[in-house]
Amino acid sequence: MSVPRGALDIHVHAGPSVFNRTHDAIVLAESLTRQNIAAVYKSHFGNTHAHVRLAETHVPEAEVYSSATLNSFVGGVNEAAVEHALETDAAVVWLPTLDAANFNVTALGRDYPFPVRNLTVADDGRATNSVRSVLETIADHENRTVLGNGHVSCKETAAVLDAIEEMGLSVPYLVTHADFEFMGLNTETQARLADRGAILEKCYLPVVHGDLSAAEFVASIRRIGIDHCVVSTDHGAVANESPPAAYETLLETLWNEGLSEAEIEQLAVTNPRRLLGVETPA
Repeated sequence: MSVPRGALDIHVHAGPSVFNRTHDAIVLAESLTRQNIAAVYKSHFGNTHAHVRLAETHVPEAEVYSSATLNSFVGGVNEAAVEHALETDAAVVWLPTLDAANFNVTALGRDYPFPVRNLTVADDGRATNSVRSVLETIADHENRTVLGNGHVSCKETAAVLDAIEEMGLSVPYLVTHADFEFMGLNTETQARLADRGAILEKCYLPVVHGDLSAAEFVASIRRIGIDHCVVSTDHGAVANESPPAAYETLLETLWNEGLSEAEIEQLAVTNPRRLLGVETPA
């Protein structure tokens, strides 16, 4: 199964970073471009705008997008960090990841040199005022920017979606690496979120980690509906394949588990590009 033209991995990690990465931002852009893969660069430690601008300068043919993660390193969930992300053309703003109260950093299997802030985005089942301000800020921006739920809990994920609906906002909502066990999102819960308009990130890393089998992974995509899913790798850690190699493995896995070329193209090209509001290059 070859990588289809216009494939876009919505979740990759590059260096420099506190964590060791397989590639720095420039070398990763070179590798992605050789494999005809576009990507969104993500960092747990802030905004990847600088990484992306450097990559674009050194690899002009690369198609790479920045994002920002609302951990304590940018002040947590706050309008200022989001305004900066929007002005630097972030494709995605992620809610807390390593600082999320729902996430145990010891599961990383590596040293984490910072205190954990235990950030939450909902109180008594209702999205916090800071989250609501972030939603309004994203909705008011002229360009399309996606909100990702990061590592927050199942109840918090639903509370943010509740707020989007209650406030009548048009904010694309991505449920990140939904198949990791710590997310607490079984397939039926994912399907309910999709029915309410969320997009489910069907990420290869949980399969690599053994949270579910390849067969279960594809079965969950079918249950949720291919229209409501995007595929990604979440790769970049030195213990794993490089992101471009992992992306090829991911597509091969989908093919081996019975998805058609048209279905894989929808998951890899059509859906992520529609979510980000970007066209397929000619």
